[in-house]
Amino acid sequence: MKRIDPPAVDDIKELQLLANNEGLGSYPSLMDEYVQFRSQYNLYNKSGGNPWNIVPLPISGDLKKALRTHYGSPPKGRLQFIKQYRRSLSPTLCPMCGGFGNGTLDHYLPKDDYPEYSFFSKNLVPACNCNSLRGTAVKGTASPARVIHPYYDDFLTDRLYQSVFEGEFYAPRISIEVIDKKHPNIDILKFHLEEVIQNEATQGWFEKYWSDLSQRPHDKLGLLLPLSVQDFKGADLKVVLEKYRNYMDKDHDTPNNWLSIFYTGLMKDHNRLDQLAAVINRNRG
Repeated sequence: MKRIDPPAVDDIKELQLLANNEGLGSYPSLMDEYVQFRSQYNLYNKSGGNPWNIVPLPISGDLKKALRTHYGSPPKGRLQFIKQYRRSLSPTLCPMCGGFGNGTLDHYLPKDDYPEYSFFSKNLVPACNCNSLRGTAVKGTASPARVIHPYYDDFLTDRLYQSVFEGEFYAPRISIEVIDKKHPNIDILKFHLEEVIQNEATQGWFEKYWSDLSQRPHDKLGLLLPLSVQDFKGADLKVVLEKYRNYMDKDHDTPNNWLSIFYTGLMKDHNRLDQLAAVINRNRG
C-alpha cells in the first residue's frame, strides 16, 4: 500500500468533451446525464471516494456499455491519462496491496456498480493482480469498513501491517495482521487486509521469500551481514534487519511494502531470529 497523488486531470473537461461528441456511442445519453455525472464527480472528490457516502446513478444498459468502451478504447485524443496511470504513477509497487509491480488499473469503485466513474481519473488506481483477485468488494457490512484509497487516505504513511510466523522454522504458517489494534481506522484496515492484501499471490510471495531466506540467508542478506562477527546472535540479526527494513521503506516510499511488512513481523519473533542466526553461523563455518 502506498499513498500517492494522481496527476492533475481536468475530469469535468474530459467529461464535457466526451458528452458533446456526436460521433460516440454515448451520445446523446451522456449529454443528458452530464449534470448528474458532474455532481457525482464533485461528490467523489468531496468524500474521498468513500463508498458509504456515494449512491450510484441509475444508468441505462446502453450507456453503461458505452462508458466501458470509452475506458477500454479511449476516443482519439481523449482520456490519455489512462495509459499514463498504468505506466508511471507507481511503476514498481502496487499502491493497493504493497506488492512489487502493477500493470493494471483498479477501479476503486467498481465500474459495473458505479459506471459513472468508469473513466474518472480519481477512481483509477494502478494495481497488480490484486485488482482481479479483489473483484468488486469495496465496503463491508457496516460503516466505516471499506477498501483503503491510495489517493485520499493519508494514514497510509503509517506503518500499518506486519507478518506473523507460526509453527516450525522451515515451513511456518505466515499471515499478516494489523499492528495497532486501536488504530482509529481499524475497521478499514481489517477490511482492506481481508479483501485486498490476503490472497494467494501474497501468500505465495511470503512463503517463497521465507523459504529462500531461511535456507540461504546469505543470498538475501550477504551484503548486510558483518564479516567480523563469528557468533552471530538473534539480537545482532534484528539490528541488521531493522536497517534493511528502514531502507526498504525509503526505497519504495512507504512502510507498507511487502518486504517491510515481512521484516517488521520477523523482527518481533525472537525465537525465529535466534534460529535464523544459527543458520547464518553454520553457513559461515
